[in-house]
Amino acid sequence: MYNRKAYYNNCTSKANRFGTQVEHPMKKMWKEKMNAQLNTPPVNVRETDNSYELYLFAPGYEKSDFVIALTDKVLNISVEDKHEMEGNWKRQEYTPEGFIRQFELNEKTDSTAIAATYKNGVLILSLPKLAGFETERHEIEVD
Repeated sequence: MYNRKAYYNNCTSKANRFGTQVEHPMKKMWKEKMNAQLNTPPVNVRETDNSYELYLFAPGYEKSDFVIALTDKVLNISVEDKHEMEGNWKRQEYTPEGFIRQFELNEKTDSTAIAATYKNGVLILSLPKLAGFETERHEIEVD
């Protein structure tokens, strides 16, 4: 029978020894390209009785970095690339990069009253519903 703890420590020490070496230039370029393609912040959408709310999780930005535009019925949220990472970094796993997110709005949304706030790394957009499209709710009792 083998010692699990000793086996685990042996495996992790072997894996970590490669993290301290210099990264191959082709691997670095590939990682940068993949990160750029996958750099879309996640969004949660919630419907309330009077509005829709979008929660876009984008830490590391300032509220002046966001460009929010409405073209026809498409809501565009974007941030331009900022390459301000100065210094002699030994390892860099996170860089806030630009992104674009697009959402098609339905006919229920009042596009003239959209509001946005940015707090604690979360951009919150409130999309109010037009009059007559509010969600009516009533409870149904279970027998």
